[in-house]
Amino acid sequence: MSDQASRPPRPPEPAPRARNEVRGAAGVASEAVDIVSRPVQGTHDAVSGTVFGVLRRVGLGPVSTPVQVVHDGISTGVYAAVRGIGHLAGRGIGAAAALARPEWRPITGNPSGAVLTGAINGLVGDHMVALDNDLAVPMTLYTATVADSYAEQYGELPRGTEELRAVVCDHPERDLTRLVLFVHGLGETEHAWRLYGEASAGEGYAERVASATGATPLLLRYNTGLPIADNGAALSMVLTDLFHRWPEAVRRLDLVGHSMGGLMLRHACHHAVQTGQPWVGAVRRMIYLGSPHRGAPLAHRVDQLATRLSRWSRSKTWGEFLDRRSAGIRDLVAGVSDTEVPLLAHASHHAVAACVTRSAHGPLAHALGDLLVPVDSAGGAITDVEPLTSSHHFHLLNDPHVHEHLMRWLTAEDDGAGEDDEGGPAREDGAGPP
Repeated sequence: MSDQASRPPRPPEPAPRARNEVRGAAGVASEAVDIVSRPVQGTHDAVSGTVFGVLRRVGLGPVSTPVQVVHDGISTGVYAAVRGIGHLAGRGIGAAAALARPEWRPITGNPSGAVLTGAINGLVGDHMVALDNDLAVPMTLYTATVADSYAEQYGELPRGTEELRAVVCDHPERDLTRLVLFVHGLGETEHAWRLYGEASAGEGYAERVASATGATPLLLRYNTGLPIADNGAALSMVLTDLFHRWPEAVRRLDLVGHSMGGLMLRHACHHAVQTGQPWVGAVRRMIYLGSPHRGAPLAHRVDQLATRLSRWSRSKTWGEFLDRRSAGIRDLVAGVSDTEVPLLAHASHHAVAACVTRSAHGPLAHALGDLLVPVDSAGGAITDVEPLTSSHHFHLLNDPHVHEHLMRWLTAEDDGAGEDDEGGPAREDGAGPP
C-alpha cells in the first residue's frame, strides 16, 4: 500500500552541474604527471647530490661545483617544464572538450571506464573532489532486475519521484516493501559484484537475492577515496531521500558490504541513529564480506613506509608520494572502533572471512587472511562468521559458497527486531526510538 499521500511535498531538486568526463580525464592525466614527476625528480636530485658529494670529498669540489650548479638548473627546469606542459595540455584538452560538446558516450557509461574511474577515485578520490574534477564519482544508486542478470550494466535509479516510480513499478515480480542494498569496496564500482560470474552461471548476488526473496536489489556506486565516515553520512542521507521518494513504505532493508563497504554501512547506520533518520528502523540484516573491522595490515604497512621514507631527505619525495593516497585508504589502517561506531543493536550481523589457506584456523591463516584482510579483522565483534577457505579477497564478490550463506541469512523470516515495543525505530544502543 502506498503512503505517498501522507508525505509532505518535497521541494524541487536543483539540477546537477553538467559533467564533462573528457575534461575530468585530462585533469587526472595532468595531475598524474605532476604527482609522479616529483618523486622522480627527488630521486634524480638525491643521486646527483651523492655523486657531487663524493667529488667534493676527494678534492674536486672547485671543479665540480660549477658543473653541479648548471646540472641542477637544467634538471629543475626540465621537470618544471614537464609539469607545466602536462598542466597546459590538460587544460587545453579540457577547454576543447567543453567547447566542442561532442556526443561522446561518458567514460563511466561502460563497465571498463567505470571500473578504471573507480580505481582512480580509490587512490586519490578526495584530491579529485578538492579540485572539483568531473571524474570524481558521485554517490549513485543502481538497480538490477532478474531479467537483466546477463546485461552489461545495472540501471541508475532516476532522481525524479515519478520517474523512479515508473522504473521500479515496472517489475511486478519485485516486493517494493523489501530492499537489499549492496555496497562495494575500495576502488570498485557496482560492476565488481559480477566478477567471477562463471562460478555462478553469470548471476550475481543481487540477481540471486531478487530471484529467491522477491526483494528489490539496489547497488551503490560511491567515491571510495573520501573518508569512510563522510561516505557513511552521505549514504544515510541518500537513503532518507530514497525512502521519501519510494513508491511503497519499506518494511525491511538488508545491507551487504564488501571490504570497505561494510565499514561504510556501519558508519551510515551510526549516522542515521545519531541524527534520527527514518530508514534505519527498517534494517534487519547486515552482512560483511571481508570487511576490515579491525584494520587492514597492508594499509598499515604503507602508512609506516610513508612515515619512514619521509624521515630521510633522499627519500622524502617518495614518502610525500605515498602520502598522496586517499583518506579512504588511510581509514583502512585502523578499521572501525566498536566503541565509537557500535554494531546496530536491533539488526542481526553476519560475516564471511576469506583466507588463502585450506583452514581458517591457525597462525598462518590469521597472518595471511585473504591477502588483504586478516581473518580476525574480517570477523571483528561479529559472532556469526563463516570462513571461505582457499580464497582471496575478491573471491568474496561472487562465490557459490557465499551465495549459499547470503541465501540462508536473507531468506530467514523477519522477526520484527527492527522496531521497539511502540513500533518506532530502535536506537543503536537498543534503548528505543532515537
